[in-house]
Amino acid sequence: MKKFEVGKEYFTHSICDSDCMYTIKIAGRTEKTVTYIYGGKKRRSKIQVSADGEFIQPDRYSMAPVFRAEREVQPEASAEPKESEKPIIIMIGQRLELVCGAYFPVQGGTVIGFEDIPATRFSRGGVHAVVKWDGTDEFPAHIEKVCLIDIHPRGWRSANGSPLGVFVSQ
Repeated sequence: MKKFEVGKEYFTHSICDSDCMYTIKIAGRTEKTVTYIYGGKKRRSKIQVSADGEFIQPDRYSMAPVFRAEREVQPEASAEPKESEKPIIIMIGQRLELVCGAYFPVQGGTVIGFEDIPATRFSRGGVHAVVKWDGTDEFPAHIEKVCLIDIHPRGWRSANGSPLGVFVSQ
């Protein structure tokens, strides 16, 4: 049976929003109660027991979070980042590739400058690479601004496995 341990952190998710997470840090315990820090305040609750182990409910309302001893916050792994997670350096003259999908050929381009664009209500701000795509020598040239965080190393895939995007040429 899992039990709360002093000095460890535990988490739970909101019933209404799974992206909302609450945490507590255990400051002390007795056989029947646990003292913890929750929302910046030191509190104490009675320990309840189920088949899965100990749990507490700091508040008493219909959708109050329930903390279980089995949901301990795990320390972050300090392993070397994967090749696809390492930062890349983009320079003027750097070659890029634009991959749009099966019916579109891979298009090459060159970084010709950088521009710092402020965030607006409708667009994300940040530093953008100004890219002139190949095959557009006529006037006006096809020039596009690509946010630096949207330029990826070769072989990168999105969270859902899509290989589309802007990549550094090798």
